[in-house]
Amino acid sequence: MKKIFLLTSIVISSICGFTACVDLDITPTSIITAEDIYNENGIKAYFAGIYNHLPMEDYHYDTDTEGVSEGGGAGYYVNNGISVWTFWNSTGEMVNRNNPGFKRHRTGYWSGGFNIIRQANTLITSLPDYPALATQSKSWIAEAKFIRAYVYFQLAKRYGGLPKVLEPQILSSNESDLWVPRESHAATYDFILQDLDEAIADMPAKSDAGRANKYVAAAFKSRVALHAATTARYGSMKFPDWDVDGVLLQGIPANRANDYFKQAWDAAKLVESSGSYELHRANADKMENYAEIWEKADNNKESIWLRKFDFTMTVHSYNSMMCPPRMATEGGDRFNPTLDWVELFDGLPLDENGHFSAFDADGNYLIYDNCHQLYDAAEPRLRANLLIPGNLYKGGMKLDLRAGIFDESKDPAVDKYKKFSIDDGADGSNYNSSSMWNKADYPTNPYRDGLIIHSTEGAADQQDPYVRSDGVKIFKNGLDGPRMQDQRTGTNTCTGFFGRKHLDITLPKSSTVHQTSTQPWIEIRYAEIVLNRAEAALELAQSGEATYNGANMLQDAFTCINDIRDRAGAKLLASPTELSVEPAYTQWTAPGPKGQGGFVEAPNRGLQIVRVERYKELAYESKLYWDLLRWFTFDTQIRNYRKRGLYAFMYSKDATVDDAGYPDGKYIYDAKACEQASDRITFNPNNYYETIPSAELKNNPLLQKNRFQ
Repeated sequence: MKKIFLLTSIVISSICGFTACVDLDITPTSIITAEDIYNENGIKAYFAGIYNHLPMEDYHYDTDTEGVSEGGGAGYYVNNGISVWTFWNSTGEMVNRNNPGFKRHRTGYWSGGFNIIRQANTLITSLPDYPALATQSKSWIAEAKFIRAYVYFQLAKRYGGLPKVLEPQILSSNESDLWVPRESHAATYDFILQDLDEAIADMPAKSDAGRANKYVAAAFKSRVALHAATTARYGSMKFPDWDVDGVLLQGIPANRANDYFKQAWDAAKLVESSGSYELHRANADKMENYAEIWEKADNNKESIWLRKFDFTMTVHSYNSMMCPPRMATEGGDRFNPTLDWVELFDGLPLDENGHFSAFDADGNYLIYDNCHQLYDAAEPRLRANLLIPGNLYKGGMKLDLRAGIFDESKDPAVDKYKKFSIDDGADGSNYNSSSMWNKADYPTNPYRDGLIIHSTEGAADQQDPYVRSDGVKIFKNGLDGPRMQDQRTGTNTCTGFFGRKHLDITLPKSSTVHQTSTQPWIEIRYAEIVLNRAEAALELAQSGEATYNGANMLQDAFTCINDIRDRAGAKLLASPTELSVEPAYTQWTAPGPKGQGGFVEAPNRGLQIVRVERYKELAYESKLYWDLLRWFTFDTQIRNYRKRGLYAFMYSKDATVDDAGYPDGKYIYDAKACEQASDRITFNPNNYYETIPSAELKNNPLLQKNRFQ
């Protein structure tokens, strides 16, 4: 009887815990025989364990905590489903009260990845020895190569070049037998892409939910090749190449860029040609249609690859951690989109610089008739990404957002106001600080002097409500905030926004508790593939490859972007010429032209349009962080960056109050820096790559260090 002694806990836990339907009768449990593994049920269990440990930045991922089920997990949770430390706040997508500063991805992921690579290599090398499984072995080996490629990519985008390990290493008396030097950065990507090509060739076209197939591999290949291409094109401009003994460990020669862009485009086209996936368009209401991508992720053709959650395997706590705190039994309020991100969308009042500006011709705040009117004309995709004030969620709870009210002596038909605060992208602007007020129009602090009535208690149940002369009571700061700097309590939004993406908004408050969420994580969806194709096509067009595989690259990029925009309900590009090489828009006082989208840096206006589309479409999906790294714009876009919010104020005069006690009246909106979570954040340019863990350098003397290590 052949025995396999060196399997890690990944496989043992998969067989013993993750697939309870498979009884392998293992005795003792620390030793697994080949007969246990090499049969259809055994292979299924083996794969189940590997998939469960794949390093996805999903609902469990946490930048502040090591993985708990495998050594070197580096943030990849597999047991504890309560995660609040996300790197989404480091890209300008959002912020929360636990994440006021810059959060880098959790460094040190290495041994956990190579443990999984070992499991994949075990299948790749051993399956040919079992002729009884020959009819299935080809696809299983291909699937193992996909898994190996997936993990290698997670490592390559952190470290650059890696040791190429093609077989499971066996302990020996001569430990130097296990030492493997690093390949070049380019050779590492070529190896990953070769694995994916072989996976595409031999995997089936369809698979069970959660497992990869031919087109999952193609979709993933488009992501990998795009990362390699942009690293080649932009990397050495920002981060010095790192050559050790003639091996380029960090950096890819620029002349390789177009080859990788072509591979990304080809892979995306292959996914399209399958006919299996498409942008979700089942609902004529574009806002609800967009929300359904996540709320019906199990049942739409946009989902290419899911990670499933259920009570028999593992759950998460996204609903309880990310929804408004009033709508959860525990947790809440870790999902506050920023105004900088919201301003990227169509349909909101913006000035010529692309910043929120709701003022009339006389410079007075525009007055809106109710709490949701501001959003009525906004891009449906934005409304699907936000919880909208005045809308009902979670069994009839109405979102109630404002930073203060005007007392009933102020008449919206008569009493108009100039901008209160400073909003210049640099200065902090606490309403309670006289130094931060617009002194030209307000010599004294109107917030403190009674123009605006607000509560010093942020928590709704501790607020002293304003009582109008007719006896109507109104919570000064709403039931859902935002919480301001001078408030002593409360955990409400820092920015004036609550996010919706991924949330189950139908779940009642009583059921919104930790470690009970089961909605799947969409690791790859078709929209990303369309955007990958658009970016690759435009990069090719702008670098002299006007046509490729019979397609006009500029026209193809234009078609892809408009496909995404049409589904989103956004304004369509009028012509491919808008994807130009004219200068990109810039932010605030930076030199260059100004306009909507300047928050997202790019080499030119055409690429900026593509990158802004990624920012709008892929936010809160753990993609933009890695985009900023591969574009090598992280250190300039996120430099002394201060998050901004939008603060609503309601006129109490003539405001109506419904039977549930929710008020609604006329509103104005003020844009400025956040009061809570207002720390400036900066990305260190030395962090485009990660240092090799010191323990690994000690264990493998052939493992060369990275630059700055």
